Amino acid sequence: MWTRKASFTFTGGIALILIGMMITNNQMMILGLTLITFIVVNSWVSGHGDIEVQRTLSADNLYKGDDLYVELLVTNRSNRRTQLLDVYDNIPHEMKLRSGLNQMRLNLRPGESARIRYVLRCPLRGHYSIGPVSLRVRNTFNLGVEDMYVDHHSDIVIFPQIKEVEEAFLRSRTPKMYTGATTLRTPGQGSEFYSLREYVPGDPFKNINWKAFARTGDLMVNEKCRDAVTDLYILLDSRDVARIGTVLKNPLEMGTVSAASLAAFFLKRRDSVALGIYGDGLAYLPPDTGDKQYFKILSSLAGVKPEGSMPLQAVTNSLSGRFSRGSPVFVISSCEGDGTVPAAVRDLVGRGHEVTVLSPSSIDFERLVSRIPRMSYEVLKLERQNRLTTLAGSGAQVIDWMPDMDLSQAIMQVRGY
Repeated sequence: MWTRKASFTFTGGIALILIGMMITNNQMMILGLTLITFIVVNSWVSGHGDIEVQRTLSADNLYKGDDLYVELLVTNRSNRRTQLLDVYDNIPHEMKLRSGLNQMRLNLRPGESARIRYVLRCPLRGHYSIGPVSLRVRNTFNLGVEDMYVDHHSDIVIFPQIKEVEEAFLRSRTPKMYTGATTLRTPGQGSEFYSLREYVPGDPFKNINWKAFARTGDLMVNEKCRDAVTDLYILLDSRDVARIGTVLKNPLEMGTVSAASLAAFFLKRRDSVALGIYGDGLAYLPPDTGDKQYFKILSSLAGVKPEGSMPLQAVTNSLSGRFSRGSPVFVISSCEGDGTVPAAVRDLVGRGHEVTVLSPSSIDFERLVSRIPRMSYEVLKLERQNRLTTLAGSGAQVIDWMPDMDLSQAIMQVRGY
């Protein structure tokens, strides 16, 4: 493709030839023909080398608000120079360039390499892909341009932020429910010593007590105390109404932060955590423990989008058979536009579950993007207080979470309305 400079030069050459023919001026015709020949020959000899691009990321998984360090290695694998090479690394518009540049103009010799380094700020959770790499090759006189793409993508997952949760508060409120991994005085899989018994074929060699073998001459194995864990269920509201507010501050963003923080807290205590996300449908992760479950939950929360209008009652009816008896349930929802929330909470409480409703105030989020008259705001606020009072009367612990309130502060304000 010709540049504007080449187009003007070619047009000038044709004009000189035509004018020279009109006035019978051979010198003008020769000059015009020379310009046209120069453009044509230049387009023949222009080209680009074999470009290889490799991208290195500082991490494949990050938390919201972290920085991502990117390094792009551009190598000329051909036997000729690249001429003028413009390299541009395409980045998602949700990410912000914090330092460095994601583009550079190069002129690489055969086998030569160049590195482009820059830092991205990741203000939003989600699944993203960096790439492809755009290449624009210019010839020596900047008369021809050729655009290319290197289809090289790097996938990255931005997890929600993890906030600190007050452990002492949760234990003091429900000491029997939130017990973490509890040691039982029965043999089984665990970490504490229970007793010695004779070796049975099939027992792992790592459980053999070699000191007892040296003392008695008989193979003996260590029996451990069985650990029991609490099953915790987190239900996150991702309905379309959860998008109210700004991009960074809305009920869904606060909900993902609280769900991730609670899951991290209980998994760290070796509890078993399950996650249900409802909106356009129901996505459910069965209860499990360990780092694998931790990253499963974070990956699920990273991809949550506000859509749909599935009621909480349909969720509880679907999952009631999967809930462990007496297990605690966290419902994270603004409770707006869902009249089934009180009935669903009463049903869970009636089944013996301890229900905690963590409710981001969508009314206050709406005030961040639109002006609500004072009287209308007071009426909406009163209606919301009545809904939360009804939930508290159903036997749930209710948390009214304001936009400017930290998660730990919100949890400390659990109260019965």
